[in-house]
Amino acid sequence: MNLKRNLRAARCRAALTVAGAALACGLVLIGALAARSAAKAEGRVIVIGFDGVDARTASEMMDAGQLPNLARLRESGTFAPLLPSNPAESPVSWASLNCGQNPAKTGVPGFVRRKLAKGTPYPDFGHLEIADVALKDLPDNPLPHWHPSLIAGVVFLVFMLVFCLLLRLKLPLGMPLSLVLAGVGYWAGLELAKYSPSQVRKHQNPLEAQPFWEHAAANGVECLVLDAAQAFDRKDVHGARVLAGLGVPDARGGVNSFFIYTGDEGEVKRAPEGRKTTSNGAVYRVDERDGLIKTSIQGPVNFWATDRLRRQIADIEEQLGGTFIGFKRSQALHARQTALKNQLATASMARVEVPMTIRLQGDKAEVTIGGHSQTLAQGQWSDFFHMSFELNPLLHVKAITRVKLVHLTDPHFELYMDALEIDPEAPPFWQPITQPPGFAAELAKRVGLYETVGWACMNLPMKDQVVDAETFLEDIEFTQAWRERMTFDALARDDWRMLMTCFSEPDRVQHMMYQFSDPGHPLYDAKAAARRMKFFGEEIALSEAIPAIYRQVDRLVGRVMKEHLRPDDTLIICSDHGFQSFRRQVHLNNWLAEQGLLALKPGFGERDTDFLAFVDWKKTQAYAIGLGMVYLNRQGREKDGTVEPARVREVMDKIHTAWTASRDPDTGEPFGEEARVVADIHAGPYIDREADMLLTFKPGYRVSWATATGGLSVVTNENKEVVPGPTCVDNDKTWSGDHVTVDPRWVQGILFSNAKLAIPPEGADLRQVAPTVLALLGVPAPAEYDLKRLDVLAQ
Repeated sequence: MNLKRNLRAARCRAALTVAGAALACGLVLIGALAARSAAKAEGRVIVIGFDGVDARTASEMMDAGQLPNLARLRESGTFAPLLPSNPAESPVSWASLNCGQNPAKTGVPGFVRRKLAKGTPYPDFGHLEIADVALKDLPDNPLPHWHPSLIAGVVFLVFMLVFCLLLRLKLPLGMPLSLVLAGVGYWAGLELAKYSPSQVRKHQNPLEAQPFWEHAAANGVECLVLDAAQAFDRKDVHGARVLAGLGVPDARGGVNSFFIYTGDEGEVKRAPEGRKTTSNGAVYRVDERDGLIKTSIQGPVNFWATDRLRRQIADIEEQLGGTFIGFKRSQALHARQTALKNQLATASMARVEVPMTIRLQGDKAEVTIGGHSQTLAQGQWSDFFHMSFELNPLLHVKAITRVKLVHLTDPHFELYMDALEIDPEAPPFWQPITQPPGFAAELAKRVGLYETVGWACMNLPMKDQVVDAETFLEDIEFTQAWRERMTFDALARDDWRMLMTCFSEPDRVQHMMYQFSDPGHPLYDAKAAARRMKFFGEEIALSEAIPAIYRQVDRLVGRVMKEHLRPDDTLIICSDHGFQSFRRQVHLNNWLAEQGLLALKPGFGERDTDFLAFVDWKKTQAYAIGLGMVYLNRQGREKDGTVEPARVREVMDKIHTAWTASRDPDTGEPFGEEARVVADIHAGPYIDREADMLLTFKPGYRVSWATATGGLSVVTNENKEVVPGPTCVDNDKTWSGDHVTVDPRWVQGILFSNAKLAIPPEGADLRQVAPTVLALLGVPAPAEYDLKRLDVLAQ
């Protein structure tokens, strides 16, 4: 019995010993993992975003030995294709990447979205909203926005206090003097109020979700973000300093205006009118007299003047609505109202001007803007010019721009002027470009002037064929130079724990340069592709521009790794989407008409080919507007809706079947990849901002330019009748590469890291970047995130 008891005791002691040892090992392992996690949570996180870097292209170039620094990250850390959002558009993808959520939660549906006015659809911006905002609703407004009498009364009281009490004048002398001076102050207050508008026009951000850096900053992490998309017009968050990128307007309150000043005799319209280009440019004829050219720069519309006229018209309407008003008084008020309305119509189109003079001096030209002169040789770019557009004595819009002297005399004089950009040293209070507003000037003081417009490259001028590829690439190099300067200035500082910096140049180059590198593109010309230039100090042919910009990505990453990456730092390299050549375009409304889903209005003409003006709504089931977006003509939503709720899925199934079976009649190739029902792939409170279906394309195809604004392709037949044109046509624009409407699986972005990340079997999704960064910072992810983080594996 004792022997058995002793054996049981021995077994128990052995079991306890083994359990204790296992527990100890477990505790050691847990402690090691905890220590490692703590170390990661204490280290810095550096996120570098490259717009448009394609996983397929990057892989091919790494395999060919052309991207050694990225290849090193692939071998020692992580590389994976990164699935973009659907649609694969920059504002949509960056919003989802930054916020960890799908478009129905972020509220950013695309560059273009469909809106309804009393049930009638029309196109509008989807990544920004232009609105008139009351002065009182602007958080950083320095102007008084009270009633004029209240402003005047306050000034009156201040003058009374100053001259009567503070100066301690004797009552017989002080009281009359104070009253007189206070009266002057009252008048001055009334005048001051006249210069303060009741509202301003600004670009607002439709983003409804919180970017990860705002969440991190709210949890005590110092964050610095440079040139981030969809980061404009956000409320300040303590601990987050942000320079906004895509979405920021130009100083005119528009989107990337640009200008050509030319002596071409074929141009007849001079400033301020000019000839409008296809995009957002203007061409002005200039005339030389005795070697001098005098012209003007057209700035913003004077919203203060138009606001004042509207207030005067509203005041007259209020008087006319009064009960006791005589006939003569009524006549006078109506006449005054008509005159004011005419003035308003003129003022709404007129822009504040700044003079520009150009003096031709032999083989150079001296350009003078705002009292500052620069002398340029042919083909030379200027430094930044400063200018100030005066709306009234209190309101000024400060702007900067650069110019290039394209030609002096042969074949004629020509000067290119880039967008008038918000001056970072003095942004307007109603349109801050950074969080907090003063951060813009701080950056300019540290690294010099920089471009502020959201799309800071010359894609639109090249698309409109007013500049050549060489000029476009020169501008690309300029833009990347200041972004690098700003990035490496930040990396050298210790006032942040999370740094995100973004470079859009790969996207911009691929949009324009596929025509030179893709022999299958309709615009490909071997002679043009062979033209040579210096690009980032490297002699390249235009056909090599795309690999050249990828090599710049690799160089930049290598410099970060070599000069600034500390042992505890985590580096994440990501992009919002990839790229494909854009060879053929598809007119979706023509395709819907071919399928019997869209009916054409009888007798429509060439004037009815845009904005869905050609649609017979009472016979139409579906229509297209935006980039690959299709909407059903639903009962109860559209004005003349025909699709009953019970038939919604039936119509969607018909669209899907027809789309995936469609072929290009000229090539025989299928062009439709997928027809997604948005409600099946997205979920959130802002799904009503999205389309009913998203049609995506196979590589080489994209939605047509006309479809974006609800257009229809037409031709004139032998009977001189306007009839629908072909559905599939060549892309004849220099905008020759793209990603929008291409199926996401064909335009995947990149994900690199110096840490080994656990990539799930289905691949990495850009919505996983935000929770992964927060985990590395030791900050819990918000519950509304769509996906879990990517775990860091043991090294």
